[in-house]
Amino acid sequence: MTTHCGVAGLPPGSHLAERRLANGLRALAIEVPTARQARLVAAVGAGYLDEPTAWPGLAHLLEHALFLGSARHPQPGDFATWVGEQGGRYNAHTGEYTTDVHLNLPPDATEAGLERLVDILIHPTLACDGIASEVDVIEAEFRARLADPELHRQAAMSRLFQPSHPAAHFHHGHRRSLGGSVDSNPRALHEALTGFHASHYRAERISLVLLGPQPANRQLALLTAAGDSIPAGAGDLPCRPPRWAAAVRVQWRPPSDLAPIPMTLELLWPLPEPLSPAQRQAGECLATALCDGALAATLQHHAAILDLDAELNADTTTPVLSLTLSLSPAGQQQIETLLTTCQAWVADLAKRLPTPVACPTVPHDLDTWPRTLAQRLSLGEAAIPPSADAAPDALSDWLHADKCRVLEPLPASRKACETASETGTLLRLVSPPMTTGISPWPRQPPPTFECRSLVSDTMSVTPGLVATDDDFPLWWGGGPPLIDAYLGLAWPAPPSESSARLRHWHQCTLPLRQAAFAQGLNLTLGSDGRGDWALSWGDAGRLESCLAQVLAAWQPHVEKSADASEQGLLAQRLLARLDDLPPPDLYSQPTLVAWAGGTMSASDAMASCRRLAVALRDRLPSPATSHSHHTSPASADIAHWPTQWLSSQGEDQAVMLQVDAPDDSPTSQTLFQLLAQCHDAPFHYELRQHRHLGYVAAVRYREASGWPRLGYVVQSPSADIAILRQAVCEFLITQGTRLAHLDATVFERRRQALTATWGPPETPEDALSKTWQALRRGSENLAPWQAQEASLAALTPGMLASLADALAAGRLSGQWWFHTPSPVVRHWL
Repeated sequence: MTTHCGVAGLPPGSHLAERRLANGLRALAIEVPTARQARLVAAVGAGYLDEPTAWPGLAHLLEHALFLGSARHPQPGDFATWVGEQGGRYNAHTGEYTTDVHLNLPPDATEAGLERLVDILIHPTLACDGIASEVDVIEAEFRARLADPELHRQAAMSRLFQPSHPAAHFHHGHRRSLGGSVDSNPRALHEALTGFHASHYRAERISLVLLGPQPANRQLALLTAAGDSIPAGAGDLPCRPPRWAAAVRVQWRPPSDLAPIPMTLELLWPLPEPLSPAQRQAGECLATALCDGALAATLQHHAAILDLDAELNADTTTPVLSLTLSLSPAGQQQIETLLTTCQAWVADLAKRLPTPVACPTVPHDLDTWPRTLAQRLSLGEAAIPPSADAAPDALSDWLHADKCRVLEPLPASRKACETASETGTLLRLVSPPMTTGISPWPRQPPPTFECRSLVSDTMSVTPGLVATDDDFPLWWGGGPPLIDAYLGLAWPAPPSESSARLRHWHQCTLPLRQAAFAQGLNLTLGSDGRGDWALSWGDAGRLESCLAQVLAAWQPHVEKSADASEQGLLAQRLLARLDDLPPPDLYSQPTLVAWAGGTMSASDAMASCRRLAVALRDRLPSPATSHSHHTSPASADIAHWPTQWLSSQGEDQAVMLQVDAPDDSPTSQTLFQLLAQCHDAPFHYELRQHRHLGYVAAVRYREASGWPRLGYVVQSPSADIAILRQAVCEFLITQGTRLAHLDATVFERRRQALTATWGPPETPEDALSKTWQALRRGSENLAPWQAQEASLAALTPGMLASLADALAAGRLSGQWWFHTPSPVVRHWL
């Protein structure tokens, strides 16, 4: 057994314990004492690049088929229903060389969750009739993804690889790649699917990871008991062939009638396989150094970019350093100079990278980090890669300009020289990739932050409201432990321009935000229906300087541009509306709200906030007054609630019923979450499995500026809007009320499960965010989770039943969102 204590990025008191079982399975326990939920991940070291060449999409199909029933729980939907009853959630993903299933559960459901997880993974029924249905689902997913730029990016990416490598070919899967008409040859597909499962889903290729509050030795015992039951027999991992072809630039764009054109420039440097510890450390330091604000400042000085990100991808069999630029209109006209500047920057930085480089510690996301570790383990890698001193030139030979591969937008004025056969992606290959005869732009320095001397208060101040003058309340203290100092300011702003204003603000402050992070300051900016805000934490002496520069870049009104919510899959676009819309009721709020604490004294905080407020106040719009968007339902018949339409994108029909809570109290928040838990799995089964209306059918809870909302969303490749709307209404009327009338035992189990969401914060950052947002919404509680817990404890089964009855009877407020295809749609298959 291997243990890791004091893991950077995890809350204090956390540690890891790892064990390799006799059958070859690798188990990892992550003890996080403050965790409210257990995160379970099972990863298999086999993905879509391991598929037989005759069956593209087979790995993806198998991922779907795992949920069609298993030996101990044979009915389709059993797994989803059980997870929903526990108040948990689950998902699965097929990657290049890994497939994982991950779920969140209340800690007391961990053992049962492990049993069910292993059962679907190792003993799926793989019934022929269910497989046929899932082929239809994958076909519908593929059709929908033709409107997603990411699918076309993958098609362009494949042109960077050797033609003999599996990654050079399309792998999403669709009806034709999985045997044409599956009804005509179900046996061949079934044999291929069961054979792939038998070859790869064995102990040597599997990892089990658990993150939870339980002691690590207890977690490891649970993982061992579950893992010991998994048979061995997969053998050694296959030898992976070389991937990269000669360096080239690939210009690409989606077919114009299917998807928006992303103006993104990607620079990719393949690295040695595998990376040594010293090379990994050098790559991580290099990616950090590229995001210290200097390169962003240089490129923004010429108005060339909107965003910049650098990343070392070292968790697959093809390590690569990537630099991704979102281009401004001016940048689209300066791509050659952009490439020259970035290539020269990376090559120079790789030679002179100082040792050691101080990389800021990034808190691990407790939901996503266990998946990363599980994927590493399933590929035979170390969960926590060993550290090593990075030599300044450890990767310099790999980062020359002539080693760089490029993905760039295909200009509308240029004709494609190739069309990807399965996706319709327009492609042009440009060689060589290195630009010549073009000088890079001169370097600009990164932003800096003035360090102000602090004073100490002679007396302690009780956390709470410490000052209010000119409608400017200052809250002091409370919130998260183990944060150095924090300072936040919030103010009203027009809700109709929220997303455009925030996008512009993020673009203007890109170098500033990157420099702040590189220098040990954390900075978040936000905008929603209640106004705009900035929150920073870190060194107390530099917080005011950081926020002053951020506020100077803020503008109350900006020109509206294309909204990010107009991109992505239809169901995602619909659900984004639940977050983007302002809350139905906005109360009268002060012109400004401030919050500070930590090592900063109350007098220092008050002085800093007043200086920041003076600089901002003259630029604010007219003070917000109490007003309401909340209306009574237009009709007691849900089908006749108001309607809005999404702009056309792709071939599918889609419908979402948006339901607004009557208020934003903790009681409404808990009741709406409980109703979503009761309805989600049955809604999915009714519309997808029983009626076969769509391949996306879900009930999701969201909060718009703290206001509870539900979205009943369904996306279909065939059924029209009227049929989808009728199905949603019939579900709510015939099943919605019955599902919410719970007996006392079931209600108590669901309420206890919700404490995983509503309990004390899991991390200091979680506490900081929850307290700050509660103060913005007008709460006077510096520990808002206490009010949430009290509200949850006061709920009764009758309150939940009454909510479901009110929804079915049309006594709540909401609206419909519809999408229909464009009149002209191109079919590529």
